[in-house]
Amino acid sequence: MRLSFSVLWFDDSEDYFDSLDLEPLKEEISTWGFCPTIDKVTTPEEFKDRSPFEPYDLIVVDRNLEGYDDGQVFIADIRDHAIFTEVIFYTAGTASDLWDAIREKKLEGVFVSSRNEILAKISQVGRQSIRKILDIENMRGIVMAEVGELDLLLEKIIAIGVEGLQAEQRYRIYKRFHENATKQHKDHDQALSAFIEKPGVISMLTLCDSDKRWQNFNRLWKSHDKLKEKERIGDYVVEVLHPRNFLAHGKPVPHENGGYLFHYRKKEYLFDDKNSLELRQTILRYKKTFSGIIDLIKEG
Repeated sequence: MRLSFSVLWFDDSEDYFDSLDLEPLKEEISTWGFCPTIDKVTTPEEFKDRSPFEPYDLIVVDRNLEGYDDGQVFIADIRDHAIFTEVIFYTAGTASDLWDAIREKKLEGVFVSSRNEILAKISQVGRQSIRKILDIENMRGIVMAEVGELDLLLEKIIAIGVEGLQAEQRYRIYKRFHENATKQHKDHDQALSAFIEKPGVISMLTLCDSDKRWQNFNRLWKSHDKLKEKERIGDYVVEVLHPRNFLAHGKPVPHENGGYLFHYRKKEYLFDDKNSLELRQTILRYKKTFSGIIDLIKEG
């Protein structure tokens, strides 16, 4: 799972979807440290086009669907195809009748709601789903994957931005990168020597780890006309890379007050529910910022 919470919602009434205000729900999902995506479909064909439904964390289905005598028949069809994503099944009628229909079909892993309370139910079930994946091993994997995606965004910024500079500005960035990398990576002398003889942005990026990408990003920021006058966006190394390093390389020890204490290079990092939420929100903030910078420097 990535830092997104995706809902597939099937109701055959466009008017009903138009009547919903989904912004409060999306804002709440964001407070969990996840990016919300709500995919609304109105026909069985559209729904089945989303198969095998792996990107979705929750499926929401109306009981009264066109083409089916009862919505629970549709859910049974889903289960018959070995789709076990959690499902909320809602009705404009009586919830007890809906439970009777679910028991009759022996459906498992299905939540029930009235139509009037469906947004609250999505929030409730969503919170439960999120808690299931926020154990320490899942979070370590999520952070690794998200930092990898941030690396790619930084690479794109640098590749686009550096190519837009004057030749002298480009070479200044290449030279500073070479000087810095030479100090840190004596084992890479041959590759670095080949690079400086014929420098280029792509060959530079292949020699970068996450920290060096951030260094090159800052060098670009000082030179690029669209960036150098803007306010700096934060300390990515401290806010993202340091926690990532603890989670990737440190050994977790259960902490007496909850969470885990990671030890790495004679330092400690407490990873508890609070820090986990803050880290997820920080990663999402940087993803949004980096994507905005890509759009900015592409213009013109």
